[in-house]
Amino acid sequence: MGRKYDSKTVESLKANAEQIDYKGLPVLLKPIPEGGEDGDMDPRVYKSMKMLPLMSKFMRKPKKEQTVLESILPMRKMFNKYSGDYIVTTGVDTIHVNVPSADGYKVPVRIYRRSIAGDNLPVFVYYHGGGFFGGHPDIVEQMCKFIVQNYDCLAFSIDYRLCPENHYPQPLDDCFYATVWARDHAAEYGGDNTRMVVSGDSAGGNLAAAVTLRDREEKTGMVKARVLFYPAVNVSGNHTEFYKGVDFAKYHRSKKHGKVLDSILKLMMGDPTDNSGGQMKMLNDVYLQGHLNPEHIYASPLLDDQHDVPPTLLIFGEHDFLVFEDFAYARTLQAAGREVKTILYRGMGHGFADQVGVSPQAEDSLLETVTFMKELFNN
Repeated sequence: MGRKYDSKTVESLKANAEQIDYKGLPVLLKPIPEGGEDGDMDPRVYKSMKMLPLMSKFMRKPKKEQTVLESILPMRKMFNKYSGDYIVTTGVDTIHVNVPSADGYKVPVRIYRRSIAGDNLPVFVYYHGGGFFGGHPDIVEQMCKFIVQNYDCLAFSIDYRLCPENHYPQPLDDCFYATVWARDHAAEYGGDNTRMVVSGDSAGGNLAAAVTLRDREEKTGMVKARVLFYPAVNVSGNHTEFYKGVDFAKYHRSKKHGKVLDSILKLMMGDPTDNSGGQMKMLNDVYLQGHLNPEHIYASPLLDDQHDVPPTLLIFGEHDFLVFEDFAYARTLQAAGREVKTILYRGMGHGFADQVGVSPQAEDSLLETVTFMKELFNN
């Protein structure tokens, strides 16, 4: 129990952050705490993944006749394993409720608040990641508890239905109606529903962006800001003014870490030299299943015109397989005149924010989230 790194590594991420310009977009660049060459992987990431090139040679190739469910089961098992530590063990209480979705399904929701909490608390609603087919509130519980521990707010974690056993619109309905319930019942737990932030990582970031757009379209007026960790924002794979597909050659890779990084990208993207959007096709097959055009803004928020979108904090790593669409999303928001703060972590790939206590970047990103909300709500 406790942090696997010295607190000075988190301090160095803040102290050595640098404001850079990426094609006209202001970006707060966070270095690897221990330093290193351009294109290096964070040493903790490298240590955990350095055997992947060898292991990949022995991985079973998927059978051609596999169903979608059969193909994702190994990844679901991997995504449902918590890889962080437990640094918040006291001072935050958990309340379990079940709330109705559009079709009457009872969505499990966890509510987190300080054991000794204030009144009129900002509301933080979180949707976990996992490719729409994996993940669980257990995986992001330390994230939510850390936020509450460091900022006196009321947090809701939504256990939406997973795919492919379910499909669009069920996951989005679960998230949206649970958020409506949080708005309507926040005061019962000391919350102020006029100060609501939605957040999520990866597929959960997609759902947070979609909830925001649905909130705008249905004029429910709930969402005042968003915190999106490496969100999937372009299930369609369509090119836009700022998104021209994944360019594998443009990833920063050092000579000593390049082989491992390439193995990670191949694992996440399929053949990294194939720019046909295989990863997005998988999300389409798993999540949408023909029930929504992947070009719809609820599936691909990047394709929206971004009018009336609230302030956004966008966080991702330079080695993320979604880095090109996330940069494009930030630039699209900026071009539309929306308020967006972009934070990029050197040496980091996908899925680090839930590694609380193991990755100093996870802790730093959550502290940045706290700062964002404090500045937003002037407290």
